[in-house]
Amino acid sequence: MRGRLTTTLAAALVGALFVTLALGVRDARTGDRFDLVRWELDTLPNRWLAAIGAPFREGVEENATLREYFGLAPEDPGRADLENNVERIVEGRIDAILREAGLNARISIPGTTFPPVDIELAISPQVLVTSPRDVIERRGADLLRPDLEFDTAVELEGRTMAEDRTVSALVVPSGGVATYPAIVSDRSSYGGVLRTASHEWVHHYLSFYPLGFNYFASGDLRTINETVADIVGDEVAAVVLERWGDPTALSSIAPVPPPEGGEVTVDRNAVLRDLRLEVDALLADGQVEAAERRMDEVRQELQEAGHNIRVINQAYFAWYGTYAARPDATDPLGGYLREVRERTGSVRAFLEAIRGWTSRADVEAGLIALGGSLEERP
Repeated sequence: MRGRLTTTLAAALVGALFVTLALGVRDARTGDRFDLVRWELDTLPNRWLAAIGAPFREGVEENATLREYFGLAPEDPGRADLENNVERIVEGRIDAILREAGLNARISIPGTTFPPVDIELAISPQVLVTSPRDVIERRGADLLRPDLEFDTAVELEGRTMAEDRTVSALVVPSGGVATYPAIVSDRSSYGGVLRTASHEWVHHYLSFYPLGFNYFASGDLRTINETVADIVGDEVAAVVLERWGDPTALSSIAPVPPPEGGEVTVDRNAVLRDLRLEVDALLADGQVEAAERRMDEVRQELQEAGHNIRVINQAYFAWYGTYAARPDATDPLGGYLREVRERTGSVRAFLEAIRGWTSRADVEAGLIALGGSLEERP
């Protein structure tokens, strides 16, 4: 009981911080936009009440609960009765691994890591991404309602580009958002939920340090943040799966069907890496329209080969290029940060090494100080 209350108070502290930050950046526009402040105000009280009442509820068999939840389709109403328990199980398992690693941001609270792991399984918001047409650079990433209709998303893209013909726009899905509690897509598998929940916790942790609270200062810092969150999130999720196994492996949920457009015959990641380098060169030479034609040509080629990507444009690369640890990424920051992780020896040492960095130059200097080099990596 004492541990639960301690965790609840810690969550309240972090929640208050994130609501304050949200109030400071609230977008007055409504309609298709995701109302972050309303979501926080609606969600936080329910989370605290659930945490306080947990000791008075009967225990559940964790693996059976996970198996049942992920065995149901996301639209199945039966999931609602299981959701709170699944959230607590996921949070508890990730928390256990983080505590064993000795991870705490600024302060240490008995019985939990800080900030406490706190997630909300929900349909994750969509994102309207914009980039200048003449250079791939994430200029904007506005959260949209998760239930935005496809036709509305396409219309919004077109309207954005019509209003400013110098920008490229694209609406993309998000797997999660680092609100507090973190929004984690309930459309993911169990492994996907673990990875996203751990990823978003890294953002919560980093928000107490220069790397995190300077997130919006530059494109490089966004890339460093997202890449670090991917590296640590994937590692923590893998340890959870190794420790407790995957009880959903025999789930009755239908497998994901193969992509439309034919049999897969090409390496998608390699094609996208080559395309990004080609497009960067064309844009650097001022050939904007040629770059756009080339992106659409390759999109069609990928579709014929079985890889269905709705749109490839500057905004597409600006969004996915932020995650430099992805196999289709071209930014060397991904390789640099992976090597920093290897050379620091542990997740805790890795985060303690990078959390004060605030530039690409810091990453490069930090890697060299650890005995690494800036040689090109695959």
